[in-house]
Amino acid sequence: MQKLSGLLSVLVLALAVASCGGGDAAGPPPPPPPPPPPNCPAGTFCMTSGNAFSPTSRTVAVGATVTWQNTTGTFHNVTWNDAAGRNTAAAGDGSGDITEFSSGSHTRVFGTAGTYGFKCTIHPGMNGTLIVQ
Repeated sequence: MQKLSGLLSVLVLALAVASCGGGDAAGPPPPPPPPPPPNCPAGTFCMTSGNAFSPTSRTVAVGATVTWQNTTGTFHNVTWNDAAGRNTAAAGDGSGDITEFSSGSHTRVFGTAGTYGFKCTIHPGMNGTLIVQ
């Protein structure tokens, strides 16, 4: 009878430990991190869904074609901060400022060295800089 009592005690203890989750209680693993944003091609300013230019600054050679690409579906534009930028942004698929667009890309060719600031007037704080050397 003592053996049966001892065996019963061990069985009750084992059931109690198992019912309390006595094993690994970590739960499911966390989801993987989101993939990094795609890199913007060389010579291109990409417009982001976070209302920013990526990168915010680019350096190109005199005579380079620069592209502004929008794949967000959100309307953005490119407005030069001053006449120097507007007058230098020429000969691409248009010249000067780039009117609002929600997809696709626009190009400008820069034949004069300088530092040119621009912004999206639709989204305050969405600014960029092009350095032409």
